[in-house]
Amino acid sequence: MSAAATTLMAREMAEQPAVLARLAQRFEQLSEQVAGLYTGGVPGVAFVARGSSDHAALLGRYAVELYTGLPTCLVAPSVTTAFAQHPTGFAGWLVVALSQSGRTPEIVSLAREFRSVGASVVAISNDGSSDLARAADLSIDLAAGPERAVPATKTVTAQMLAVLAVAGGLGSPGLTGEQVRQIPDAVETVLADTAGITALGAELAGPDRMAVVGRGFCYPAALETALKLQETTGVMAHGFSTADFRHGPIAVCGPESPAVLLAGSGPADQDTAALTPELAQRGATSALIGTGPAARVSWPALGHAGEGLLATVRGQQLALARCEALGVDPDQPGGLSKVTLTH
Repeated sequence: MSAAATTLMAREMAEQPAVLARLAQRFEQLSEQVAGLYTGGVPGVAFVARGSSDHAALLGRYAVELYTGLPTCLVAPSVTTAFAQHPTGFAGWLVVALSQSGRTPEIVSLAREFRSVGASVVAISNDGSSDLARAADLSIDLAAGPERAVPATKTVTAQMLAVLAVAGGLGSPGLTGEQVRQIPDAVETVLADTAGITALGAELAGPDRMAVVGRGFCYPAALETALKLQETTGVMAHGFSTADFRHGPIAVCGPESPAVLLAGSGPADQDTAALTPELAQRGATSALIGTGPAARVSWPALGHAGEGLLATVRGQQLALARCEALGVDPDQPGGLSKVTLTH
């Protein structure tokens, strides 16, 4: 057994199939509870979160926009918490507030603010008795069990599945029961397949900066992968949308700055895969992770939003593999704590 496999981060990553399977059993019920929050149509959906929770929220935004066509946004918390703008324009909206601990002060206060102006608030946290849960109209408890490693893993993918359940409660078909049940098994398949990602982590141990790129359902995973690389090994990793990457940031890649490309089986993913020859022209190494014959490391092709979770798990594995190659303990990232109490 490798040293990395004995870490808290690795053990909590290994719990993900069971956590997601339990959540999948509640998926339809959660969607029905969301639907029960309003009697007529909802004018829009807003997500509020920070850090990894913000990346799960972004997956939710994609799902809501795709499945329902409703106006959807990610709220800038500082508009209310720092600039004191009361969110009166969100009356009647559905607001989804995400915090793994349920204790982030600004997320809790925002949930209360939104509810006070007539928004319906759904809280997604790993503590059904948290301040955030009590501030909401509906609390979705991830029930993932204690998460002690500073880099969040099982709570992130659980949040991602939870926001897909929220999207399914907005009068859209969303994911079918069969599609939801595919996800835990696919995550288990990914976690059992370590050889390729371990080798890639070792190859990427040298560079001190890199880009992580994805589009559509892989974009939130690109941001989350970059964060995991940052917080575990201190590398200057940046996550980009493929489209935005082409608008200028591609210039940061070169012989000393590789790119990790996340591309599944969705309609936006071929654009990411097409970056490989463009990066080669710049002398940049790229590693394609996803589906299809060109993928250096693969995941099962589900053909739906669940692939965002598979890409996220591959990113966790990459960060852990880089830690092992560098001899870094991912459970003790410098200067970080488990709960960040932003206001």
